[in-house]
Amino acid sequence: MKSLKPAALAAAFLLGSLLCANAWGESAPAGTPAQPRSQPQSQAGKDAYAKLPVCELSEDGKRLAVEPCRTAPAAAPMPRRPVPLTILQMPNNKVAPQVAMPKTQPSTPIEALMQPPGTPIPAVGCTAGGCYDPGGARHNAGPGSTTITPAGKLCQRQGAWLQC
Repeated sequence: MKSLKPAALAAAFLLGSLLCANAWGESAPAGTPAQPRSQPQSQAGKDAYAKLPVCELSEDGKRLAVEPCRTAPAAAPMPRRPVPLTILQMPNNKVAPQVAMPKTQPSTPIEALMQPPGTPIPAVGCTAGGCYDPGGARHNAGPGSTTITPAGKLCQRQGAWLQC
């Protein structure tokens, strides 16, 4: 019931607004067409407007010199004068010389990086500096339980096992 009262009040307000707007709105009599307000209403009004001086600014430029005034007549458009077409050539851009870069080591192919980790292998002869794998390759100790193979691949040491 509480939500019905605000809805009824809103509907009454909108209906009242529409009725008032309709009552106060300007409307032309039934037989006369509406005319735009920017144009004079009659021939006498047009003649009176034509007799007014042309609008000019005062010497300080902040207001009109004479009021009321009429707008200046439209000037005839000036014909365009022919101008020769000038197309300048663009300067030739020189290609920058190729900088000689030192040869870099081949990076690990993306396929090798994206492979899932292999099966764990036993770590042999582990010391504080690293471990050896069953093939005799040295895995140097890295941070935490990480070891680094001679090829630079990271492996995880889990007790007596290495997983690369």
